[in-house]
Amino acid sequence: MGIHKEQSTLVIGGGAAGIEATRILGQAGYPVVLVEKSNWLGGVLNQLASSFPRWEDPAQFVEPRVKELEKCAAVKVLLESVVSGCQKTENGYRVQIKNNHGAVEELQAGAVIIATGFDLMDLSGYGEYGHGAFPNVLNSLEFEAVLKEWSAGQKPQKAPVVAFFKCVGSRDRAKGYPYCSKICCMYTAKQAGLVKDLLPDAKSYVFYMDYRASGKEYEEFVRSVIEDKHVRYVRGRPAKVLPEDGRLLIRCEDTLMGVPVEVRADYIVLAAAIRPSQGTAEMAEMFGLHTDPYGFIEPEPFEPVKVQERVFLAGSCGFAVETLGALQQGAAAAAQAMAVLNQAD
Repeated sequence: MGIHKEQSTLVIGGGAAGIEATRILGQAGYPVVLVEKSNWLGGVLNQLASSFPRWEDPAQFVEPRVKELEKCAAVKVLLESVVSGCQKTENGYRVQIKNNHGAVEELQAGAVIIATGFDLMDLSGYGEYGHGAFPNVLNSLEFEAVLKEWSAGQKPQKAPVVAFFKCVGSRDRAKGYPYCSKICCMYTAKQAGLVKDLLPDAKSYVFYMDYRASGKEYEEFVRSVIEDKHVRYVRGRPAKVLPEDGRLLIRCEDTLMGVPVEVRADYIVLAAAIRPSQGTAEMAEMFGLHTDPYGFIEPEPFEPVKVQERVFLAGSCGFAVETLGALQQGAAAAAQAMAVLNQAD
């Protein structure tokens, strides 16, 4: 028996990838149910003050897309809901969806797209940097909230010194993960440059081992941050952060210059390693999906988004990916779902 266009596709996760997959399926007339655990759509994009490499406002993506979904008759959005169970059937999956009131509804899905995003690594293992001990030591998403406040006009009276530490937990076999988290170099450059845009008299320092800018316009973006916005990049890994007279003292060796460096900062921003979300782990177990040693969902060989028959991934549940990549994967997963639903008898 074949699968038909009338069957629903289940999309799990309402971030950029999940929204894009839902939008494409819905506009093509395919019934689609989008399940999101929070009470809004947009995921991490809602937390961002800007984006790279073109300094775009993420809200300009989220708001129009959400309105499109609201107008699309083929789309059903279930907020504050989670997938609580599933059973494999001949033509897909029978899925149970539970809302925050405990009510459960059942859905027969001919295709499933998992777009459960990522989490940032817990930084408690890096006590030398003071995250959780000093209020102005923040991870990257926490600092996005500060940038949004500054963008809204709530700026500090005195221009601050902001220091960014890259690769905190990434490429660290001792206390973190051996892999590169891929997007940290670019969003750190974005944050450091945005500080200078919002507060021209502020100072931005980026402490790094190296930087990786492998996407279109990425190298130019980082160079413009360094050369045009005058963000200082210091090659070296800070050893420790110490409180000093209400500020944060950073000691480091500049390994290019071979000289010690001391910076007294008002904010320190830690680019924490990206890891699979709890939702990714739950869906991988529930659907019996293959994962890599770190918990990211693994696609089938030579398949960009297909995980197993009728199940596809999109976005950072497969590995860290920038917004454009998440949109591309969402579109690819939607196309794969359509192909499955269009199978002939």
